[in-house]
Amino acid sequence: MTTSHTRYVKIVKEASYNPNAITAGGVVGEVESESFQQSYDVMKRNDMNYIGAAKAIVSKKTAEGSISMALQPDAFVFTCLHGIMGKDIEGASASDQRTFQELDGNEQGVLPSYAFKIGRDEKEHVFGGQVIESISVSASVGEYSMLTVNTIGAGQKSSTETLATAFPTYTGDAAHFAKSYVNFEGDASSSAKSNLVQSIDFEIKTNRDIENSYSLSSETCIRAPPITTREISGSLTFHKSMLSGDVSAEPYFDELMGATATNGQALSNPSSGTPAISVLFEVDANNFIRFDFFKVHFEMPETSVSGRDSQTMSVNFHALYDLGDENKMMQIVCKGADTSIVANYDA
Repeated sequence: MTTSHTRYVKIVKEASYNPNAITAGGVVGEVESESFQQSYDVMKRNDMNYIGAAKAIVSKKTAEGSISMALQPDAFVFTCLHGIMGKDIEGASASDQRTFQELDGNEQGVLPSYAFKIGRDEKEHVFGGQVIESISVSASVGEYSMLTVNTIGAGQKSSTETLATAFPTYTGDAAHFAKSYVNFEGDASSSAKSNLVQSIDFEIKTNRDIENSYSLSSETCIRAPPITTREISGSLTFHKSMLSGDVSAEPYFDELMGATATNGQALSNPSSGTPAISVLFEVDANNFIRFDFFKVHFEMPETSVSGRDSQTMSVNFHALYDLGDENKMMQIVCKGADTSIVANYDA
């Protein structure tokens, strides 16, 4: 075992999908843990001459990765968020507020691909041709707000690259529970928030079709795995069972229990571009990330009591496409002072 170690995760956008040469550059993230691995199928040949298969070869190769880290407004996180959204509406400089929006249906195939460079003690492992499959965000009392990024794509490119001297350029802290704000039917802020939410988590998935990224003549992906249907789902936990008198715009138990197909009580879809659920993760006024979901359908809430625990209420939700108003499912509004934030990295 080495007496010292060099460990890091670096992300760099590829100019084209999984080029032969390793893409130079990249930004380093303050990653808590990573899990990138290549896998492959094995093809075995059977014939009547033997009692079992006598020959086998390596078949389709792919690689998948997962990153877990505290949610913070740095260049690494912004790059990952842009990778699942695709459209970047930005200010005049890299430090201005920017808005990440989903590409429309005619543009979905051009979301960026990335090379991930992983420092693992003695050598750098490189995973090219990776696309962002999903991101998960969570916040709960007493914890840092957390981000998980999952990727999928072509097989591993190298496991023997020279280690880099890689340090993050972001000097601030991450968002934590005391500066995580959830608001209903309005933008979240430090003054516009619900004081009833105990935790929230949500996942944004692109449901990539890895099987449709292969071609004859290659054992690994020759194009970015295409996106199928986007899905956004999540869960809210309130610190009590919500009654009609407790809420301003939060969902409450009787409202959701009495929901029908015609009364729309389980659906929240404010007009004029107002988000149904808005979640702000703030470090300070110049460093924040806000997720806005414009049309949300709630499931039946769950609540119970026991001899020792206080009563809480949990509600699952699904974000839907807001047809005719925002014409999107969500957006991400963010701002960061990290010097490595690229001024323009539209897909």
